[in-house]
Amino acid sequence: MKRAASALVALGLTAITVAPAFASTTVQGAVEAKWNVAATASMTLATNYLTATGLQSLGANNLQPSPAGTCTSATTETSLTMTFGPITPSATAEVACNYQRAISALVVTNDSAGYKIQEYEEAAPTAGITFCAFPNGFTASGAGPASSNATAPTPYTGTACATGGTALVAGTLGAVNGGAQQPGANPATATAPATPYDWVSATTATAGTNYGQDLQINLAANQASSTADQTYIIIALVTN
Repeated sequence: MKRAASALVALGLTAITVAPAFASTTVQGAVEAKWNVAATASMTLATNYLTATGLQSLGANNLQPSPAGTCTSATTETSLTMTFGPITPSATAEVACNYQRAISALVVTNDSAGYKIQEYEEAAPTAGITFCAFPNGFTASGAGPASSNATAPTPYTGTACATGGTALVAGTLGAVNGGAQQPGANPATATAPATPYDWVSATTATAGTNYGQDLQINLAANQASSTADQTYIIIALVTN
């Protein structure tokens, strides 16, 4: 009887030895990683732009006189320059000359809040001269938008541009807006006026959008002659 009891005790010890281990325990914590991605933006300007590429053309420009005979297209053009050439005023009425595909602005920005393109004159041009800007829409394919004016826009009335156009106003001289693209050696310097022309207002980032514009010069009746006259048009890209 004692040997049998001893056998039972041995069997009990063997059962305890092969029992499964307890499940492991995981204690979890976390740390936080934070960052900001800086907004970047670039803008490439061209004048007399080509519809095929949106790039600068140094060939003949395309001017629309209003009325006929007011102006004649130039045979060549200079980079970042719009040459309207000799313009014949009227003794009694406002006249105009529209430069088709005058300005293109290619914008690239990662700013998810979007951006604006504002436009204004560096300083007020000679009295009696008014510039009207006509947006030509945009493309995302690298091409340049076609002119929005199939026929010559009517001249400035003294209070408003033709339908679709906006009169440009002058900024304040003195502050450099810091753009690399400038015609000639002397950079145009001005701060924006209180109400610049908002050529473009976008609410998202873009990997490349090309905006186009026509620019019309208007002369008051009996505009004084000049052997050479010029003004600078400032195009400013402003991220939101």
